[in-house]
Amino acid sequence: MTVPGSLLRGWPIDLEMRAMLPGPPEIVWELITDWEHQDDWMLEASDFAVVSSHREGIGVEAEATISIGGIKTRDRVRITQWEPGQLLGIAHLGWVSGHADMKLLPSNGSTRLVWREHFTPPLGVVGALGMTLFKPIMCRIFMRDVRVLAGLVRARTTARRA
Repeated sequence: MTVPGSLLRGWPIDLEMRAMLPGPPEIVWELITDWEHQDDWMLEASDFAVVSSHREGIGVEAEATISIGGIKTRDRVRITQWEPGQLLGIAHLGWVSGHADMKLLPSNGSTRLVWREHFTPPLGVVGALGMTLFKPIMCRIFMRDVRVLAGLVRARTTARRA
């Protein structure tokens, strides 16, 4: 009996986070594209740096140190979709590869956020098993990030109205 190649390669891990953020999409967009300050709301990340020659639009590349579950790695991302106030698409180019998108939908002065991550774990089936077991923790970490982002959106929205 042979093991199918797809099993040995592992499988992707998908996450989806949804939330209502207390401010308009323009403010959410400002915060999620303020590269060097993303660690204000992505608490598992640090040392953000833009490494491309431009800072806005498709093709922007940035790096950050990511620390989740005791594993620390330097991750590079490239922007693949750029629709200000609406959609940010991201390719993960690091040790854990994949793609993500963050959709911003206006809703009566607030923003409905739909954040999807599609990860391709390293190390074949071993990495896929590890990330499958770790998926509930990753969801909690990313939802914590969304709650922190909501607080920043609320503060910036309140400051703008004052």
